[in-house]
Amino acid sequence: MKRVNVFVAILSLFLVVCFFTTALAQDLLRTKVVEIEKAHLDGKLDTITKKYEGLTKENPNAPVLHYLLGIAYLYSDFDTKDATFDKALNEFTRAKTLDPKMKYVNLSLGTVYWYRGEYDSAFDAYRAEIELDPEYGWNYYNLGLAYEGQKEWDKAWSQYIIAIDKDPKIHRAHNNLGRIAMEWKGDYFWALEAFKTAMELRPNEVLYKRSYNEAIRKLKALKDSVGKGELTLDAGKLKKLNSLDLKEVEIEEKQ
Repeated sequence: MKRVNVFVAILSLFLVVCFFTTALAQDLLRTKVVEIEKAHLDGKLDTITKKYEGLTKENPNAPVLHYLLGIAYLYSDFDTKDATFDKALNEFTRAKTLDPKMKYVNLSLGTVYWYRGEYDSAFDAYRAEIELDPEYGWNYYNLGLAYEGQKEWDKAWSQYIIAIDKDPKIHRAHNNLGRIAMEWKGDYFWALEAFKTAMELRPNEVLYKRSYNEAIRKLKALKDSVGKGELTLDAGKLKKLNSLDLKEVEIEEKQ
C-alpha cells in the first residue's frame, strides 16, 4: 500500500522550484527528479533505481548521484510496509558528507528521520536547511509543517508567518495558517482571508476552495448564533461579520 505523504509532495515542489545556482544544473537536476517521480508513478522505479546504483558505483564521489539514488530509495520505501529508510538515509548522508553545503539534502534527511520516528534529528535537519539558505521561504514552511505534524500549533504558526514574510506567494503556508486559525485559534475571520489569499495564488486548487467554503459556513453559523442572541461580539467584529459576503465558491471536482 502506498503511503500518503505530504513531505514527498513538498520535497518534489522544492526540487521543481530551484536547486543549484546555475541554470544548467537546475534544469538537469529537475529533469532527473521528475524522471524518478514518473518512474515511480509508472511502476518502473526498480529500473531507474538500478540505473543510479550503477552510476554511483562508477562515480562514488558525486554528491548529486548519491542524492538522486536516495530519492529513488525514498520513493521505494514509501511503497514498502514497515520500511526502515536505511538506504535512503545512507545515500543522503553520503551526499551531505561529500558536499556539506548542498542545498535540500537536509530537507531529505529530515523527511527520512521523520518517518523513522527520530523527530529531534528531523527538526535539526530542517533547521540546518534554514541555516544554509535563511532567505528561502519554503524552508520555514517545511519546518512549520514538521511542527504541525507534532501538533505544536504555535511553533507551526510562527514558521508559516516567517515563510510568507520571506515569500508571500507560498500558497501552502497561507492555507495552513488558515487551517490553524480556524481549527485551533477559532478565528474564522483570519482563516477566511488566509484561504482567500491561497485561492488567489492557486485559483484551480480544489483544497483551498473547500477550506474557504468551510470558513464561510463557520461564519454563517456564527452570524446565526449572534442573530439568535446565543453569542455576542464586540462592535468591531460584529461590523466586520455583517460586511462579509458569505457566499461559497463553486468547486469543479475534476480540476
